[in-house]
Amino acid sequence: MRNYLLTAGLSAALVLVGLAGSAGASTPRVVVYVASQGLCYGSVVTPNTLPDEGPFQLLTPSTICGPGTFMTQFGPGDVGYVGGRWVTADGKRFSCPLVGPGFAP
Repeated sequence: MRNYLLTAGLSAALVLVGLAGSAGASTPRVVVYVASQGLCYGSVVTPNTLPDEGPFQLLTPSTICGPGTFMTQFGPGDVGYVGGRWVTADGKRFSCPLVGPGFAP
């Protein structure tokens, strides 16, 4: 069930990326909870994919910062934050930098 929710949530975000790129709409914005800081960060989803090279962080669905948001372990300023290079449980790789300042959930 957890993998299904993860795939469904991230698929929805990636569909938004595709729609934004094809329709010329504004770039979708998402919110990511950073567990190590207890803060939520905004982010801009850009239509891109990355090769399977270099470090990535796991990005999972969460509702801590509200419905349809995501969660990761490390954020800006933390050792372990890799600048918004994400991988999903099903192996999709993309970039989506976190934009500060962070805010409380």
